[in-house]
Amino acid sequence: MKDALAPELAARPAGSVASAAQRLERDSFQDTKPAPRSVPRLTVPDATDISELPYLRDLAPENEAAQAQADKGWTSTASIIAQNSDKGCGEATLAFLSRASRSVTKGTLCEKEEREAVRESAARVSGSRSVHAKVDVNLDDGATPAEMATALGGLGIEITDGFADFDAAATSQALKAGQLGMALVDSNAILNGALTPEQRRSGPGQLHWVTIDGINSNGTADTSDDLFRVKDPVNGEYWVSARDLENAVQAGKEHHGSGGIFALENRTNVGSPQERDALAQLNRERTASFTDGNGGGSKRLSLGESS
Repeated sequence: MKDALAPELAARPAGSVASAAQRLERDSFQDTKPAPRSVPRLTVPDATDISELPYLRDLAPENEAAQAQADKGWTSTASIIAQNSDKGCGEATLAFLSRASRSVTKGTLCEKEEREAVRESAARVSGSRSVHAKVDVNLDDGATPAEMATALGGLGIEITDGFADFDAAATSQALKAGQLGMALVDSNAILNGALTPEQRRSGPGQLHWVTIDGINSNGTADTSDDLFRVKDPVNGEYWVSARDLENAVQAGKEHHGSGGIFALENRTNVGSPQERDALAQLNRERTASFTDGNGGGSKRLSLGESS
């Protein structure tokens, strides 16, 4: 399942974002509300090599939370880690969050090392060393909210809140405060928000984990038309509207029995095994109301598919 990049993208590094020159600029003396920006569309090479995922670079909105996230210890340049199995989106999402939560001063790990780090940290908080009830984290067959909550605790990442029903205002507020989001959604519904009508997939996809790591207010104070940047372990980086994100969460619940969004805080001060074990327990308590659907993954988009 590996895709070669289109020639015009081959020279660009993974995870790069639009340059400052490409960002929307507003005059400081502007006294009228700018027209809302339409959601940029995803361009996906129709090939079979995913050694580098397709990224939306042109016309990408500015992430208005970038500085706040950096202040919280998130690395904004962290590249997406692709899922390497049909049910590997949970592991790939955790590996990306592990990479993004690591200070640049601590260096980077390759994808294999990130996956190993996730599994090792999850085992430490879910195995016999746990001072709380044992939780088995099996990332080989997908990942439930409880498993993801446990694994995040092992990485030193706190779930500060969970939204089983999408709340645009709360999600926007969390991101602007320097947090990231992790969403359990229908894979077709979330991707369709970034595709042209002729490219969109019909019917439900699969239950799928993605990261939400960018927010743009779309030039208004109304959070219902905010734009959110998605880091998808199958189809790369793209932006979707608040309405599309809400639809993707709702489609997850309607078609697969589970869905929602977690707000994530990088707890850089939590390092000992005991502290991370306690954090894993706290994360599980905060996600106890979520239906334990097993997020697996989805196949990669091919532009040759019928919609």
